[in-house]
Amino acid sequence: MPPSPDHYATLGVDENATAKEIKKAYRTLAQQYHPDRNAGDTAAEERFKEVQSAYDVLGDEEKRKAYDRQRRDPFMGQGGPGGPFSGFGGGGGGGQFYRAPDGTYVRVDATGAGPDADFIFNEGGGLGDLFGSMFGGGASRREGYPRSGPRGGRDVDATMELSFDEALRGGPSQITVPSGDTLRITIPEGVRNGMKIKLKGRGDAGPTGERGDLFITFEVQDHPRFRREGDDLRVTERVSAVDAMLGTEREIETPYGKRVKVRIPAGTQPGAAFRLRGQGVKTAKGRGDLYVEVALTVPDLPDGARQSLAAWAEANGLR
Repeated sequence: MPPSPDHYATLGVDENATAKEIKKAYRTLAQQYHPDRNAGDTAAEERFKEVQSAYDVLGDEEKRKAYDRQRRDPFMGQGGPGGPFSGFGGGGGGGQFYRAPDGTYVRVDATGAGPDADFIFNEGGGLGDLFGSMFGGGASRREGYPRSGPRGGRDVDATMELSFDEALRGGPSQITVPSGDTLRITIPEGVRNGMKIKLKGRGDAGPTGERGDLFITFEVQDHPRFRREGDDLRVTERVSAVDAMLGTEREIETPYGKRVKVRIPAGTQPGAAFRLRGQGVKTAKGRGDLYVEVALTVPDLPDGARQSLAAWAEANGLR
C-alpha cells in the first residue's frame, strides 16, 4: 500500500522520471499555482503547498530513495505482518506499526517524556476511529471523555492547547483534567499538532479501585510566519524582481532565535525554495530542515527607469 499522498501523481510524473523531468514539472506547477498569481484562491494555495511538499521529497535523491522504498513496503522495519498488533516490541527508536483487529495500522513511538508518559501516538489517517475501536468510545475535544479502561478503571481524554513556541520548546507544564485535578506533565520537545500521550493510571477509578489511563491530545496553534510540515519548517521571504534577477543574500531568523544567511542566486524564479539543513524543528530524534520560499515583489519604476528597462529588454530580445 503506497504512502499518502502520492508525490509522483502530485507532480504528474512517472515513477521512473529523471531528476530533470521532476524539476521541470515542479517549476511548471509552482509557477501555475503560486499565491502571487492566485491571490485569494485557497484551492490554488493548497495545490501549491502539495507541489512544494512533493518536490521536497522527489527533488532530494536520498529522500526519494527512502520514499520509493516505503512505497514498496510501507511497514518495512516496523514489525512483521503477523497477527493483530504484530510488530509489538520490534524495531528500534523509530517507532513500530501496530495492526488493530480491523486491519488498520497505527505507529506508536516511545516518548521518554517524563516518568508518567508512556507512548506518543503519531497522527495519521483514521487514528480517532482506531483509538475508539481499541479503547471504547470516540475522541472528544475540549472536554474529557471517559472510556472503559483495561484494568477496571475508566480512561479519560483531555486536550491541551499550546502556542507554536511552547510546542517547539516542550518541557514541564501543568494541565487541569476533566475531574478538576491539576497534573504536572512533561511536554515532548517539538510536539506536533494532534500528537497524543498516555499517562498510566491517571484516569478515573473503577469499581475495584483501579484507575484507567489519561490520554492528552496536543493542539498546537499556527505561527504567523512559519509553516510546519512534519519536522520541517517553511517560511516565505519576499524579494524584489531586481534582486531575484541579480542575486542577493538574506538573513533569516529561525523560530529558535538563530539568524542564518541564505544566498538567493541570480535568476531565481518565484516559488523557488532553498533548504537550510538542520534549522527546522528539534525533537528527541533529531532536527528537520528550514525551507525558504521566494516570493517576488515588482517595484514601481519611475518613467526614466521604466524607459531604460524597456530599452534594455528590447535590445536583449526579451520584449
